[in-house]
Amino acid sequence: MKTIITTESCSDIPVSMLEKLNVPMVPFSVNFPDRTVLDGELPIQEIYDFYEATRQIPKTCAVSPYQYSEFFNRLLEDPEVEIVHIGYSSACSCSFQNALISLQDCDEKRIHLVDCLNVSGGFGLLTLKAVELHTRNPQWSAAELADEIRKWVPRIKTLFIPEKLDFLAAGGRVSNAAALGASLLRIKPRIDILKGELINTKKYYGTMKKAASQMVEDFLSEEPLDRTMALIIYAKGADPDILERMRQRVLNDGFQEVLVFELGAVMTVHGGKGAMGITGFRREAA
Repeated sequence: MKTIITTESCSDIPVSMLEKLNVPMVPFSVNFPDRTVLDGELPIQEIYDFYEATRQIPKTCAVSPYQYSEFFNRLLEDPEVEIVHIGYSSACSCSFQNALISLQDCDEKRIHLVDCLNVSGGFGLLTLKAVELHTRNPQWSAAELADEIRKWVPRIKTLFIPEKLDFLAAGGRVSNAAALGASLLRIKPRIDILKGELINTKKYYGTMKKAASQMVEDFLSEEPLDRTMALIIYAKGADPDILERMRQRVLNDGFQEVLVFELGAVMTVHGGKGAMGITGFRREAA
């Protein structure tokens, strides 16, 4: 059997890289009042323009069971193929449940679903780890590969900070009063992904440059990390000089590779203009 690893647009891995790695992707979508656009086909600036004009953000939409079944069945037309699908956190969206529902219309014995319990950079990091594991262990069955990937899920460490809370307020995730207070006090809340959920764990004060630096230092020092790879993620509008300082700091700490990915449309709606984050793997317990 031939194993194919698949992912979703909210992994925020560039399409060019997915194509090079031969990793098919199924997209989420963004809903405006007058149209629905697939993630990856929407210029990010249109999200910002819509917010400026309406003070609202577009809705995001998970992959439907029908979309999943179409996606999987297209790949399963090759009778030698099995799929290991890395899916968006089940704690944040109905997408993973929809993937499970879609198996009713597929040859489910040939599909192995992995709940990444993460979003964006953490989701992308796990997808890249899956490719690495498959490349190094081509003799593994799809089931064996999926089992090994699941062992890495609790090791993902993802932190991010929004530049402003306006998108979070517009989406109902924080109150307008909290957003205003944070702006006046120059607070940058740090969001961690814990057991699949987005949790505010800390507050940074000052400029985005200062907050991003503090976030990176916390990321590097709070617990032992696997220094093979880290991802830095950002929404369009982030300061490129800050991103480069973050990248260099992580490299100087001994990481072998640090990739920098821009958020797609769906994750930009959630994080807001200029959001930044970092993700890597915790070191395996001795």
